[in-house]
Amino acid sequence: MEKTDQDSAEDISWLTNLQKNSWEPEVIISGISLAFIFAFPAEVYKFAVVLVQDYGLDFVGAWLVFIYLSIIVNVFKIFFTVHLVLRFAWAGLLGLSYAFPKGVINENLFKVGKDYEYTKPSDMVLKLEKICSMAFAFPLMMGISFLIFTSYLGVLLAIYKVFDLDFFLIYLIFMASIIGFALFSIIGKKSKLKVWIAKSIFSTIQALYQSNLGKWYIIGYTIFIFLLTVPFIISDSKDLFLFSNISKPTEQSLDWPYQSWHFEDKLDSEERFPRAMMKSEEISEDLTPITLSYYEMDNKNVRLLNENFKQELDSLGWGEVQNHYNLYRFYINDSLVEIDDSNWRKISMKNTRQRAYQGLLDISHLENGVHEIRIEKIFVAGGLLVTDDLFRYRKEWAKFSFIKTD
Repeated sequence: MEKTDQDSAEDISWLTNLQKNSWEPEVIISGISLAFIFAFPAEVYKFAVVLVQDYGLDFVGAWLVFIYLSIIVNVFKIFFTVHLVLRFAWAGLLGLSYAFPKGVINENLFKVGKDYEYTKPSDMVLKLEKICSMAFAFPLMMGISFLIFTSYLGVLLAIYKVFDLDFFLIYLIFMASIIGFALFSIIGKKSKLKVWIAKSIFSTIQALYQSNLGKWYIIGYTIFIFLLTVPFIISDSKDLFLFSNISKPTEQSLDWPYQSWHFEDKLDSEERFPRAMMKSEEISEDLTPITLSYYEMDNKNVRLLNENFKQELDSLGWGEVQNHYNLYRFYINDSLVEIDDSNWRKISMKNTRQRAYQGLLDISHLENGVHEIRIEKIFVAGGLLVTDDLFRYRKEWAKFSFIKTD
């Protein structure tokens, strides 16, 4: 039995009702999403640090992961914030349309404004309603594309870790994949795969925006949103390079070191420390702990130094390198201070579970006052695909001052 027009209208009546009342779920979803999203930048930062310290990911790789995830977080932050602002304006216009249903009464205006035609509040409400709904759907399109790329990136990082590949190779594969897919979409002939992709939610939403708003408008809008994320990313990534472990600290960080980087009692219990720290700025004991952050990559450094760089170690008079803490030398006021292997132990920080090596530093010979500690480090810098590994020596891997007291 064929459906009548009345039956068809009833079948889609629920959809029409939802469309009319879409503002309710939109506001709820945007508000809840923003509440979570504003907490994400700190978590993304911590995630990048964990990738470097605990999983041994090359810092460049962790930095690129951080940039990628920061773009995602900030794009959605901008989208949902704009949507809530638009809904705020919509609510204001809705109130005006209820309070003044007749709109502007020209006869009651000053003479200078009587001859103009004004938009009815109800018309403005309907127009802004469409803009709000359109703005809310755009994150869905971006979310699908981000989900696909994030899943693919996760697989590549897993391959990198399991097979201990050069990160530059993984980067080339990822970029080649993106370029290849773009060329396939633009140049390739119509195929079953393209037909299937065209029917997907992502392609359909993209086509809806392009066909109704203009293909160049939507591309420009997307680029504009991405550019808006740049200041947020710069702010979120502050001091992340300290966790590269092999990079040279900036002159500013050496001359004006942050106390929270180097003293445990100044460190936020929920934060990880990047390099080295003592328990306090003021030390009264003759034997004081000094803590070095654990980096998974140092396992590889120890192995490569013993296999390929014996001559370089001898030229520096470095001695045997059997453990992570053998990669470091300690100077107080430019005088070498030895820490015996028996005075080292492994620890894990209470809240962050950050692993570290803690040694006992003998400062019994120091007089009361300010003293400078400088830490040197040796490591191996991985070459590119066709170049050899390089021996590297950091004379000022870390440097800060402490106070000896009674």
